[in-house]
Amino acid sequence: HGPALSLVHRHVFGLKPDVKNNVHYAEETQIIYPAGTNAVLWQADQKQQKIFQGHEDGQGLTCMAVNSTKRYLAVAEKCYEGAICTIFDLVTAKKRKTLSWPESDAPEFLCVAFSADSKYLITQTGRSPSAKHDWSLLYWVWDKQRVMASIKVSNPQNSLIRECSFNPTDSSIVCVIGDGILKFMQLKDGFKTLPVAPAKLQSFMCHTWLHDDKMLVGADNGDLLLFDNAGEFQTVLPTSPGEPRAATCVIPFSKGFIIGGDDGRIRIYEKSDEPKEIYRQSKVLQVEPNSGAAVRSLALSPSEELLGVSTSTAQLYQLSLLGQDLMKAEESPAFEPVLSHFHTGAILGLDVCIRKPLVVTCGVDKSARVWNYFEKTCVMCRWFNEEAYSIAFHPSGFHLIIGQSDKLRLMNLLMEDMKTYKDIAIKQCRECRFSNGGQYFAAVNTNATNAIQVYKTYTCEPIETLRGHTNKVRSVAWTADDSMLVSTGADGAVYEYYVQAETANPGRDGRRVHDFVQKTSSFSCVIVHSDQSSNFNTMYVVGNDQLLRKVYKGESSGTVKAGTTLGQIVLANSGKGLFAAVAEPDAPGRIRCYKFPLNGGDNSCEWTDFSAHAAPATRLRISADDFYLFSAAEDGTLFVFDVKRKDRNVSKRDKESALPLADEILVTRTFLDDKQGQLNEFERQVDELSNQQEFQLRHRDSFHKEEMVAMDEKYTAEIDEERQKYEVLREEKNDAEMEAEENIKSLLEHHAKQDQDLEQSFQEKMMEEVNKYQKLAAERDEIHRRWGEQHQRIIAEHQKKVNEMQAQFAAAQKADMEAIDRVLNEKALAESVHAETMRQLELDTDREIEELKEDKETRLKAERDDKVRLRGQAGIHKRNGEELNKQMQQKDDELMRYKEEERKKEEKIAQLNKERDHNAKEIRQRDSTIGDKEGKIYELKKQNQELEKFKFVLDYKIRELKAQIDPKNDKIAEMKKEIQAMDSDLEDYHRKNTQLQVNIQQLTNKHKTLQDDIVSQRKKMTDCQTVIKRFKTDLHECVQFIQEPRLLKESVTALYKKYVPNGVKKQELDTDIQREYNRQRDYLEKSVDNLKRKLLKDSDVHRQDNTRVLQENVQLIIEINNLRREIDYLKRERQQQRLHVSKLKSNNTSKSSSGKPDDISTLNREIETNKTTIDDLRRRVEEQTALRSTAAPAVEVQ
Repeated sequence: HGPALSLVHRHVFGLKPDVKNNVHYAEETQIIYPAGTNAVLWQADQKQQKIFQGHEDGQGLTCMAVNSTKRYLAVAEKCYEGAICTIFDLVTAKKRKTLSWPESDAPEFLCVAFSADSKYLITQTGRSPSAKHDWSLLYWVWDKQRVMASIKVSNPQNSLIRECSFNPTDSSIVCVIGDGILKFMQLKDGFKTLPVAPAKLQSFMCHTWLHDDKMLVGADNGDLLLFDNAGEFQTVLPTSPGEPRAATCVIPFSKGFIIGGDDGRIRIYEKSDEPKEIYRQSKVLQVEPNSGAAVRSLALSPSEELLGVSTSTAQLYQLSLLGQDLMKAEESPAFEPVLSHFHTGAILGLDVCIRKPLVVTCGVDKSARVWNYFEKTCVMCRWFNEEAYSIAFHPSGFHLIIGQSDKLRLMNLLMEDMKTYKDIAIKQCRECRFSNGGQYFAAVNTNATNAIQVYKTYTCEPIETLRGHTNKVRSVAWTADDSMLVSTGADGAVYEYYVQAETANPGRDGRRVHDFVQKTSSFSCVIVHSDQSSNFNTMYVVGNDQLLRKVYKGESSGTVKAGTTLGQIVLANSGKGLFAAVAEPDAPGRIRCYKFPLNGGDNSCEWTDFSAHAAPATRLRISADDFYLFSAAEDGTLFVFDVKRKDRNVSKRDKESALPLADEILVTRTFLDDKQGQLNEFERQVDELSNQQEFQLRHRDSFHKEEMVAMDEKYTAEIDEERQKYEVLREEKNDAEMEAEENIKSLLEHHAKQDQDLEQSFQEKMMEEVNKYQKLAAERDEIHRRWGEQHQRIIAEHQKKVNEMQAQFAAAQKADMEAIDRVLNEKALAESVHAETMRQLELDTDREIEELKEDKETRLKAERDDKVRLRGQAGIHKRNGEELNKQMQQKDDELMRYKEEERKKEEKIAQLNKERDHNAKEIRQRDSTIGDKEGKIYELKKQNQELEKFKFVLDYKIRELKAQIDPKNDKIAEMKKEIQAMDSDLEDYHRKNTQLQVNIQQLTNKHKTLQDDIVSQRKKMTDCQTVIKRFKTDLHECVQFIQEPRLLKESVTALYKKYVPNGVKKQELDTDIQREYNRQRDYLEKSVDNLKRKLLKDSDVHRQDNTRVLQENVQLIIEINNLRREIDYLKRERQQQRLHVSKLKSNNTSKSSSGKPDDISTLNREIETNKTTIDDLRRRVEEQTALRSTAAPAVEVQ
């Protein structure tokens, strides 16, 4: 049965800067970096971290590498038994392989690298204790955990090796660089060193393989050396920085490469078009100006849009490499922190807030930082001129105590800053703590004989000075009720003090209750656990004796052997577990979880270790709800753990009753005034902009109105002109329709005659076809009879044949089954023969492959020998080429003279060509001008045609709008009356709703009054509880004098005078007041119920009325649609009448010459009658139009 509590990594703030290649990208939004003894994968899109924990025997990370597909992560760790390299899968976050070489005693790998195909891995060891395996290069098949080859790569002087890598095109070739070392080796029956060397051996800092099959090496003096893919030295780049240690890390990208140096500068190089320059320096960026930070590692995202940078100050930055963000920027772009700014150096102080999700830290970098462990961000950072040794967080989250080298600062934590409100003259305060209630705080004063001074928080008034320690006090702790304080220090003493807040002598020496002294030990931390049953406190201390000691009533009541030095301990508030931090020098700071209560005795208590820091832990804290554990260490990292409890089952009721975290902030009056001033200024600017926009809108409206008037006049004239043209075209159309009707009439007569002739011929043909049908029917009956007889005969023959075929099939089936059995036996025999043949073929193939491999290796060796011979010949040819170059230089001088003469002649020719081009240009310009004019003429003609079409469309729309006049305005008037009636009903409903709202407001005010009364009563109850608690405390103090009657009597008398100043008054409950209160409460409850029922009833009525109004509106809309259809019908009828009148006129004109006088008079009378009817219809249409125009605005308003 292990501890009831366990830890899970939640988040870590910090970076381990001394790891080789300590920043890599897994994806565009995922970056990998080391923190403590772990590798961290930060997922920026999800704001989560994946923790890859180190080996349990590891002493810290030394280098990292990611393969080309971003799938695997290699992490090398220091281990005294032998260096370890662990391979992690970045997708599943699981450990794949752990590589270690038992033959080597080298404790660490200095560099690790994957091959391009991710099948192989090389590791470079450092110095070994036995000096037998110094600077060994190991070539691994990592998936099989097997070493293929190893070689010692350093020189006789045993110089430092810095980096190693694979050739990206040939995994059998590796490169190693260091101080005066640059070697290329090939794997062939072991490592073979290739015979290549640079022009000058010097201290090489970094190297990389570029995308154009070349290798770049950075030297200590700032030179950048270029090699080809085979390791042959080419040149020193002329654009090299030339500054010492300006190129300590380098990475390639598609356009060139990027280098970083100890001067904190990042230089970006791109491929140059100049052959001599090769690469040009396009940008120089400064990281952390004026801080002395050095660039430790660089990384590029897969899309090459982001650059990750780690510095020697343990900071991790990110920079956008987009062209518009970087190359075209005149000023140096800003480096954004990937998570937030971290501490540089050791963290000395740590404390957690009770009411807010905040943690505060301080360190040797002279900064104090506030972290939000819910949002995983740094909320605030304040820099000081002095180093901060300790820090404490008030439970409310509004106040801080910071112990610095010259004073003790009391600060308010504002929204955007930390503001000092009191300085206390305590120098180099190494420990300070607020009480659990926040009303007191204790600070260690080293100058005052290592005394502990207790102050009131809100008045800064000293209460007591606790003395007794003879050496530095390293830890203090308050009991749960803040009545006692325990302390321990380097003198091996543990003291328990009684703190009296109410005293007549402020600053007097406190009374020591219990003490325990172990002079041979030096304690570093103490915690106290209060036993509610016995009212005694149990203390637990740790120190350099590697024991976890239990102290009860001033005596050691048990010890637990830890096996290592524990620096900090903290007890869970639930009492289910105890956490300790390892503080062994030069060892990782692991976190240990003990089962609580401790069983006592050596090796009798169980614990569990969790990986965390790479250096000894300095502080350890736990949240008030036991959900989170916080640890800080000398490596500058802050770890946040989730505390998992096996039996933790939080019910819904407990969650609802739990006190929520506070979200209040503290601001100053000046801050609010500034914000209010800014708000007023913004409002003034908004008013000015609004006025300006309104003026511009009015100006535009007036301008647009003028343009609209001009356009209306223009288009009105054009419409009139187009209307006249339309009338002419309509007359022509009517004439054409009349002519078409006459033609149609003649065609109809001709078609009728043709139909009659066709009908007669069709009847004759039908008689002939009927006779043929009767004859064919008789022939069909005869054929059917003969077919029936033939069918019966064929069926009998078919049945006979079926029987014969069934007998034949049964015999054939039996023979086939026998053949199948025979074939299956033959198949089994053939398969066995085939398997044996395949096995023999595989053996022969393997043997042939081995022979071919040996043959190819022999040929490859011969080709390499030829290559060496050809290189010697190339040197001879190179010298011959230099002589030829000298001769060519002489020829070039003569050629230059000829070219000079040619240049002068070409200048004259160019001048003449310019004149010719100028004349041709003028001709082309004039031709283009003529073409433009013709194009404009064509465009104007085209626009004219479009305008004519537009006029025709407008005229058609005008006619449609005029035809939509509604002749039934009476129904519209009736609808208006109905709408007015509905409006009156709605006004009644509004009045009723207003009255109901007034009633509801009155009830709300009464309810609020009752709530205020309840709050006041609760406040009185709280005051009474406070008095009772204070009385219990004073009574407890009186009990201390139970053996001294005189002091007991004085204490009881003082207690009586304090709490009963006016005597005891007997109070009786007035029954009439209680009865009247109950009666009023019942009346109010009944009134509220009645009003609720009335409100529900009125809501139903309102809903029914709204439904009825909606239905009536739907009926009105239907009637309006019917009226519109009737308007369309009348419009069509009117057009037909006009066509009929026009036809009559044309008929009268055509028959006027041949008609009789009586017929002419009759027609004239009919024409006059039609004209009268048309005039009457026109007059009615005009009246309806006028009525419609007057009624339309009223309908729109409704």
